[in-house]
Amino acid sequence: MACFTMLLLQLLISLLLISLSHGDHCPLQLDPQRAVVRYGGSVEVTCNTSVAHKGMGWEASEGGVPMTKKQNLITWRVSELTEWDIKPFCYINPNKGAQCLIELPVTVYKTPDSVSISTVNHRGPMIEGQQYELQCDVHDVAPVQYLTVKWYKNQTRLNQTTFSDTDKTPENKTVTLLIRPDRDDNRAQYWCEAELDLGAEGPQPSPKYSSKPLSITVYYAPIIQFCRDWSPLTGTSLDSYPLNLYSVEGNPHPDISWRHKSSPVRSSMPLTRYDSGLYEIIARNDLNNVSCFMNIIVEFAPIIQFCRDWSPLTGTSLDSYPLNVYSVEGNPRPDISWRHKSSPVRSSMLLTRYDSGLYEIIARNDLNNVSCFMNIIVEYPPELNCNKSYEVKEKTLFKLPCIADGLPKPEYFLYKNGKIIQHDFYPNWNDSGLYQLTAHNQHGTSNSTFTIKILHAPIIQFCRDWSPLTGTSLDSYPLNLYSVEGNPRPDISWRHKSSPVRSSMPLTRYDSGLYEIIARNDLNNVSCFMNITVEYPPELNCNKSYEVKEKTPFKLPCLADGLPKPEHFLYKNGKIIQHDFYPNWNDSGLYQLTAHNQHGTSNSTFTIKILHAPIIQFCRDWSPLTGTSLDSYPLNLYSVEGNPRPDISWRHKSSPVRSSMPLTRHDSGLYEIIARNDLNNVSCFMNITVEHPPELNCNKSYEVKEKTPFKLPCLADGLPKPEYFLYKNGKIIQHDFYPNWNDSGLYQLTAHNQHGTSNSTFTIKILHAPIIQFCRDWSPLTGTSLDSYPLNLYSVEGNPRPDISWRHKSSPVRSSMPLTRHDSGLYEIIARNDLNNVSCFMNITVEHPPELNCNKSYEVKEKTPFKLPCLADGLPKPEYFLYKNGKIIQHDFYPNWNDSGLYQLTAHNQHGTSNSTFTIKILHAPIIQFCRDWSPLTGTSLDSYPLNVYSVEGNPHPDISWRHKSSPVRSSMLLTRYDSGLYEIIARNDLNNVSCFMNITVEYPPELNCNKSYEVKEKTLFKLPCIADGLPKPEYFLYKNGKIIQHDFYPNWNDSGLYQLTAHNQHGTSNSTFTIKILLAPIIQFCRDWSPLTGTSLDSYPLNVYSVEGNPRPDISWRHKSSPVRSSMPLTRYDSGRYEIIARNDLNNVSCFMNIIVEYPPELNCNKSYEVRNKTLFKLPCIVDGLPKPEYFLYKNGKIIQHDFYPNWNDSGLYQLTAHNQHGTSNSTFTIKILHAPVFYDSQEKFVMEEGSNITLECNTTGNPEPEVWWSFKNRNISTGGRHFNIERATSTSAGVYTCSATNKFGRNDKTFIVEIKALDYVFPNYILIVVVVFALLAVIIILVVVIWRRRKSSGHYEIGLRSEMQPLSNGSL
Repeated sequence: MACFTMLLLQLLISLLLISLSHGDHCPLQLDPQRAVVRYGGSVEVTCNTSVAHKGMGWEASEGGVPMTKKQNLITWRVSELTEWDIKPFCYINPNKGAQCLIELPVTVYKTPDSVSISTVNHRGPMIEGQQYELQCDVHDVAPVQYLTVKWYKNQTRLNQTTFSDTDKTPENKTVTLLIRPDRDDNRAQYWCEAELDLGAEGPQPSPKYSSKPLSITVYYAPIIQFCRDWSPLTGTSLDSYPLNLYSVEGNPHPDISWRHKSSPVRSSMPLTRYDSGLYEIIARNDLNNVSCFMNIIVEFAPIIQFCRDWSPLTGTSLDSYPLNVYSVEGNPRPDISWRHKSSPVRSSMLLTRYDSGLYEIIARNDLNNVSCFMNIIVEYPPELNCNKSYEVKEKTLFKLPCIADGLPKPEYFLYKNGKIIQHDFYPNWNDSGLYQLTAHNQHGTSNSTFTIKILHAPIIQFCRDWSPLTGTSLDSYPLNLYSVEGNPRPDISWRHKSSPVRSSMPLTRYDSGLYEIIARNDLNNVSCFMNITVEYPPELNCNKSYEVKEKTPFKLPCLADGLPKPEHFLYKNGKIIQHDFYPNWNDSGLYQLTAHNQHGTSNSTFTIKILHAPIIQFCRDWSPLTGTSLDSYPLNLYSVEGNPRPDISWRHKSSPVRSSMPLTRHDSGLYEIIARNDLNNVSCFMNITVEHPPELNCNKSYEVKEKTPFKLPCLADGLPKPEYFLYKNGKIIQHDFYPNWNDSGLYQLTAHNQHGTSNSTFTIKILHAPIIQFCRDWSPLTGTSLDSYPLNLYSVEGNPRPDISWRHKSSPVRSSMPLTRHDSGLYEIIARNDLNNVSCFMNITVEHPPELNCNKSYEVKEKTPFKLPCLADGLPKPEYFLYKNGKIIQHDFYPNWNDSGLYQLTAHNQHGTSNSTFTIKILHAPIIQFCRDWSPLTGTSLDSYPLNVYSVEGNPHPDISWRHKSSPVRSSMLLTRYDSGLYEIIARNDLNNVSCFMNITVEYPPELNCNKSYEVKEKTLFKLPCIADGLPKPEYFLYKNGKIIQHDFYPNWNDSGLYQLTAHNQHGTSNSTFTIKILLAPIIQFCRDWSPLTGTSLDSYPLNVYSVEGNPRPDISWRHKSSPVRSSMPLTRYDSGRYEIIARNDLNNVSCFMNIIVEYPPELNCNKSYEVRNKTLFKLPCIVDGLPKPEYFLYKNGKIIQHDFYPNWNDSGLYQLTAHNQHGTSNSTFTIKILHAPVFYDSQEKFVMEEGSNITLECNTTGNPEPEVWWSFKNRNISTGGRHFNIERATSTSAGVYTCSATNKFGRNDKTFIVEIKALDYVFPNYILIVVVVFALLAVIIILVVVIWRRRKSSGHYEIGLRSEMQPLSNGSL
C-alpha cells in the first residue's frame, strides 16, 4: 500500500511539473536519450543543462537524485534494475521561466528462457500433401512488443510473427505454422528463432535464440523417373532392367513388381523368345502404387520355324519362297541366303525346270546363323498333242488318245458340246461328234480337238400314241431325221391291222387303231407300235326354254357328240356357272350351253324361269340425316325380290308410317319393312337412328408445362359420336399426350362424323429450359474458331432461345478466337435462358500438320544400327515411312554393304505431309558374293570361272587374283586332271582383302556302299552313311516311300522306315538301301483350349494314342496351379484356369499348356418384387451367373417382351425372367408394381333423366398408390371418398357438370359427367290427397269434440272425481 502511495505521489508531482513547464523547449539533455536495460542489470543516464537554475534532479521509483543547485550534470544510476515499468524523469527549475522536465524512456528486457519447436497433435512420419501444424514455444520473454519469431526450413526463412502487446512484464508466446510437406521436404529440418530487436540503444547484434531443429520424415507415393523400351537377350531376367534407387523414388522405399499380359511375372525369371511384349513395372509402397509400361523385345539368334519342300513354276525366283518375318524368327532380323549343290545361289535367279534339287536356306544375324534344307521341284505347264479323228464301234471302250507332259501331273478333262464327260467311256450311237481334250495343272492348260465317229443300227427315239384330226396323213406323224437315228440312214414304213399302209393316205374318223412304224438300214431294222385315234369337233342341240321350281335340281338338257369328249360350260349373263344346280329365286334368265374340244365349239341358248315368294335381300340398320324420308332407304327392285313383284309398306311403334314423311332427330327407333305378294309376305326390322353433324368450340391457346398431361380441351356434340383428330404441322398425333420441349406450335382439333366436320385451331406453347442435344470431343485444325464447332439452332433447344458461351480453364473464351496448337484442353459450352442454364464438356484437341527437318547425309558403318535421324512435330502423332528407290523399308535397320543410296523420310498425318531426303553411304571391305566348287573339263582356264564385277563387291572396287597350293596361279592357265585341289580366289582393295576357297575336281562316275541299318536318336543329325567316289562329286538323293528327302537330316519321331540313297553325276548312278529306326521322346501333337461342362473329367480331353507320340509310349499326367491333378477328377466351375498336360517316357518329358474354361448352366436369383415408376426405364433386375454368358428372355402372361422397357400404368403383374445357355435354363418369377398417377376407366359420362329420378354417377379410377377421390359440382366439393355419387329425386337444379377428381403423389386426373333433367307435366300425387283427407277428418272430429264439450259446459253439468287430491301413481308419476 505504501508503494502504491509513493507511485501515486510521484505521478502527481510529475503532472505538476509538467503543468508548470512552459514553452516547447526544456534546457535539459539526456545521455543516452533512451535506456535499454536487461532485467537485473545496471543503468546510468546523465542529465545536464547549460542554463542557470535554482535546482535540478532526477525523480524515479528507483535511483532518484535529489534536487541540487550546484551541479549542471547529474546521473541517474541503478545497479540492479528490477522494475519493469519504471518511468524516471529529469527536471530543472531555471532562473528564468517555469520548471520543466524530460522523461527518460526505459525498456527493461528479458531474453527467453527457452525456445522449442514441436508438431501439434501428430507424431511420426508425415504424409505428402497433408497439412500439419508446427508450434514454436518462447518461454518467459519481455517485452513481447519487440519480439519477432521467425520460421526456417533448413536455411530458408518461411515466415515471421511480431506482437503488438504493450505489457512490459515477461510472457510465454506460442506461434504456429501450417505446412503441407511434399517429397522434397523429406529429412528437411524445421526450426524457429526468437529475436528481440530493441533498437539502436539495445544490444548489438539483437539477441537471437533458436530452437533445436525438427527433422521431419515425409512419406510419399512412388514415382518412376523413367521407363524406356528394352531389348535384352534371351536368358536375361527382369532384375537386369536398369532401374535402381535413383530412378524410382518413394518413401517408404517402394517394392518393385512386374506384370505381363495382365498377369504377375517374377523378376528373376529368365526371359525367352516368347516373352517379348508390353510389360508393366509397378512400384508400390503403403501410400500408393504407380506403374509404367515399356516394350521389351527379347533378342535371340535366328530360328527357322518351318522349312517345307517347294514346287515353284519355271521363271520363279527364290525370293518368292514363302518365308517371311512370321516363319523366320530372330532379333535383330536375320538376313537370308541360299545354297544349292554346296554353292551359293542368288535368290533373284530365275529357276528353270532343270534346277530342281536339294536347297539350303540360311538365316543369319549378329548372334548366330541357322540353316534348313528343302527339296525344290520346279514345275511347268502341260503340253498336249492328239490325232484329228478316231473311229469307235458303239459300246466299245474309248480311252484318252494322248497324254500331256507337265509337272505336277496334269488333270484331264474331255468335253463334247461344251460339257465335260468321262475320260475313258463306252460311246453310245449318239456320241459321234467333235471332242476337246484339255490337260490342266496349276501352271497352265493345253487343248486338243478331235472327231469321234460312231457306227450303229437304227434307233427309234420315241414312239407315242397320236390323235390326228380327220383328213390328216401319216406323213404328218412327228417323226423326222432327228428322232430316228441310224448309220447308214434308215428307211421308214407303216403297218395297220397287219397290212402295209401308205403314209400319204388321209385318215377318217373310222381309221382309228393300232399302227406299227418300221425303221430299216443295212445293219438291222427296228419297229415301234402306237395307237392312232382320229378326232373330230363336237355337235350340240338343246330346247329353247325350261321351267324350274325354286331349289329343285336342274341338269344339262343336252350333251354334245365329239372326240375327244367335249367339255361343257353353262353361262348366265356372260358368267360361267355349274352344269347341274339348284336354282334360287334370282336365277331366272337366259342361259347358254357351250360344248368344246380342241377341234371346235358348239353353242345352244335357252331360258330358265324361276317362281318364288317375296325375299328381302338385306335389312340393315340405317342412320339417315335429318330431313331424309323412308323412300330414301336403299331398297329397290333389286334388293326385294318376288314373282309376282311384291308391294312395300312400313311400320313404326306398331303403327303404319308413310314412307314419304321427312324424318326428324326425334324419329329414331325400331322400324318394320313389309314385302307382300300373292304367294306370301315377309318383313324385316331395323333400327333407324337420325343423325346430325358435330359442333366444336375450343379456346385459342393453351400453355402446357413440359411433360405434363394435355388432354383434348373440348368435345363436340354430334351423332354419330364424332371421331377426334389432333394435328400439328399437318400430321396427326395422339389426343392426350405429354408434350416435350419441342412440341410447341399451332394445333388443329377436328371432330368428324359422316355428316360433317367441325374444326378448331389453337396454340400450345411449351416452356422449357435449354437442352444440349449432343456434345462430342472435337479435333479442329489450327486457325479454326469455336464458331465452327458443329452446334446450331437444331442441336441446342430452349424457350426462350438460349445464349451460347464458352469456358476454358475456368475462364470465358470468345467463340470467334482462332485456335492455336496451344489451346487444346477441356472446354465447357454453356446454353442459358431465363429458365435455367446447362453446360456440356468436351475435349478439344487442336491438330496441326507435321514438320520434319533432317541432315542431308549420314554415314553408317556396315551392320551398325541406323535409327530415324529426326522426328516430326505434328498432331495427331505422325506416321513415318522410310523409302529407298521408291520402296518402303523399316524405320530402324542394320544397313548392309549394299544399302548405300538416297533415302526419303516421310512424316504424315491427316493434315499434311513433310518429306526430307538424305543420303546414306555404307563403307565396307570387299565381299565375295559366292564361291562355289567347280568341276571344269580339262583344258578349261580359271578365266572361265563365273566371277565378275557383279559378283564381287567392295568400295573401292577390288582386284582379283588366284592361288593354289600356296602359290600364285595365272588365271589363263589351262587346267589338267592333276590340277584338282583347293584353290583360293582373292579380292583386295585399300580397306581389306578377302578370299574364298573352292575345290576344282576332275570328274568320273560314282560308286556307293552303305550298311543295311542305322539307329538314330530323334532330332540328332543323321548324315549320309556312305560317300560315293566319283568326279564330279556325285549328287545324293535320299528316298523314303518313293519320295525324296534331305540328305543329312534331324529325324523326327515318325521318320523310322526303309530308305534308299542314290549317288548320281552326269556320268552314272549308284543306289543303296538301308533301314533307319528312330528312338524319340514324347511329342504332343496338339494342345488346344477346352471348354468342358462341370462334372467332366480331364480324361475326356481329346488326347489319345494318335495325338501323343513317343517310343516307348509316354505316360500322361496333369498339373494345375503348379500342383498335380488327377485326370479322373470331375471338374467344377471353380477349376477353370491354365492347365499343363505332361507326356513322359524314359527319354524325356514334354508338356503343353492350355486354358480350360469349365462351363456351367445359368443360375438366376431375383427379388420377389420391384417397383417401377410409370414410363421410366426398367432394366433387368438381376444378372445371372453362367458360362457361356446366358441369353435372357422376359415373359409376361406367357408372352416374351423386351428386356428393358418403359412400363405403362397397366403393366403391373407377374413376370418371369429366363436365362439360358447351351447347358441349361434358369427361371425367376417376380412381380413388377407400376407406380402411376390416377387413370379413369370408360363409363357413362352423360345422363338424360326425368325430374324426380334417382341417378348414380360411377367414377371408375385406379392408381398406385390408391388415389384419393372426391366429387365437385359448380366449383365446390360435394362429396369425398366415394367412387359413386347418388342424386336422389333429381330436380332441375341437379342438372349440370359433375367432376370426379382422383389424386395421389404422382398426379391428379379429373373426369366430368353431364346430367340433363327433363321437366314433367305436374300430376297431383296420390299421397298428398290422402294427407289432405286425413287432416280434414281430424278437423271434423276436433270440431265435434269442441262442440260437445262446450254444450256440456254451458248446461252446468260437471263430473267430479272421488278424491279431492291427485295421488301419485305407484311408479312416482303423476
